[in-house]
Amino acid sequence: MANAADKPSATLDSFKARLRKKKIERGLPVSPTPSELARDNVLEDDGTVLYNLLGRMISLHPGNIVKKAGRAVRLGEADALKVAAAGGVPVPDVFGTEVTPEGRFRISMSYIEGQTLEAAWPSLSEDDKTSYCRQVGAILTAMRAIPPPDPSFIGACDGKEIRDGRLYSTYMSPVCADEEAFNAYLVSSITPATPDAVREAFVRRLQSQPRHRIVLTHGDLAPRNIMVRDGRVVALIDWEEAGWYPEYWEYVKFFQRTTAMEKDWRAHSKDIFVEAYPDELVDYIAVSKFQYP
Repeated sequence: MANAADKPSATLDSFKARLRKKKIERGLPVSPTPSELARDNVLEDDGTVLYNLLGRMISLHPGNIVKKAGRAVRLGEADALKVAAAGGVPVPDVFGTEVTPEGRFRISMSYIEGQTLEAAWPSLSEDDKTSYCRQVGAILTAMRAIPPPDPSFIGACDGKEIRDGRLYSTYMSPVCADEEAFNAYLVSSITPATPDAVREAFVRRLQSQPRHRIVLTHGDLAPRNIMVRDGRVVALIDWEEAGWYPEYWEYVKFFQRTTAMEKDWRAHSKDIFVEAYPDELVDYIAVSKFQYP
């Protein structure tokens, strides 16, 4: 007889399997299977594993070189890092990218000394937390000052796709020529079971929004992706969701991509964001309730 403690995990696995089937039926990209991910757990002889989860192995090698590898890695992350670095944003230096004969993608980059803000956060004073958050805010201001390649283009920095990270999956879609097309993508990602009246209401709401500037966006601004050392934010890491998106996107993803456990972090949103987007936040939360998670 199965242990009761195993039931939540089994239920989640069953849900993920059904979600994967639905995505395949709709022609959407799917994450690698567990067997595919197991084949990715191959470490070069000279490396030390720093992180290994969800099809991404991050390892440290001689010369302080970090390699991010796996089937779930997107080489477009390297393009985002280069764009950010050119704009003066503190990020790891990119040394190169490659695709292995086994189909694994790999990005080589510099090692950032320090610890994540997630690790440091519990021991910080309120003044220290505020200081770090304001530093992140200054970095966002610098990011938003970087001119996009096209004032209306929306998509990843390599120009290949939109990456929309949600609760269980990251959804990909073709890039959008403008915000109207991006809004159409948001509506298209609503489940078929959504009532027509709800779908039409979302269309009207999105059409009524003012047009937004397109800015460089990290897309997963959470303490786990912020490196700190000696009271300073020294780098933003994990740029795989990054790209050129409407100016509100960073704000709504800030609340979606963090968890209830990070309530204290969310409470510092006013220290991080010079401008809030409450209307867009409410609209996006409403839309997301009817999207695949």
